[in-house]
Amino acid sequence: MENFEPYLVTYGYFAIFFLLFFGITGIPSPEESFMLFIGVAVSQSTLNLYGSLVCAFSGVFSGMITSYFIGKYVGKPFINKFGKYFGLTPERWEKAETKYKKHSAWTIAIGYFIPGIRQINPYLAGISRSRLVTYIISSAIGGAVWVTTFILLGYFLGNKIQQYLHFKPIHLAIIVGIFLLIFIVITIIHIIRIKNKERE
Repeated sequence: MENFEPYLVTYGYFAIFFLLFFGITGIPSPEESFMLFIGVAVSQSTLNLYGSLVCAFSGVFSGMITSYFIGKYVGKPFINKFGKYFGLTPERWEKAETKYKKHSAWTIAIGYFIPGIRQINPYLAGISRSRLVTYIISSAIGGAVWVTTFILLGYFLGNKIQQYLHFKPIHLAIIVGIFLLIFIVITIIHIIRIKNKERE
């Protein structure tokens, strides 16, 4: 935590935005541990909860969109030119791309919780030309759940034992509601994609 404190003291909310932006795009940067620390700082009134959530989500979502377009405009030409040197032939890439597109919404949303996967997902989505609308929705929902989960976890862990007793049912309902929302929206997207394929 001592490693993160100077960044927050010096740069405040800008540090939250940029460190998480860098982490998502693949530039080495703390993510889960940093968000836990943000939550602890919020519990100590060093940072504002809503401001921290907004900056964290903005950094994560901006990183996802940036990586998507890098993958879309840079990734495919790279694979076509150099893929054969590491075994990624056009045929293999086509198969991998087809499998990815079938489950892309779930992969993007849930992938936030898997280190390494969350950095690869946006590039792979761009390279495979995943639908931008579906990608944006999955990225936004998954990012919101991921950021909220770790910052709130840090917040409650950072409080004293007595403060845990102030955890009201409404707080639990909000957290459960977020997870239900991501499940419902992704399920709807999946159903729509299946119907569109059946029409084709």
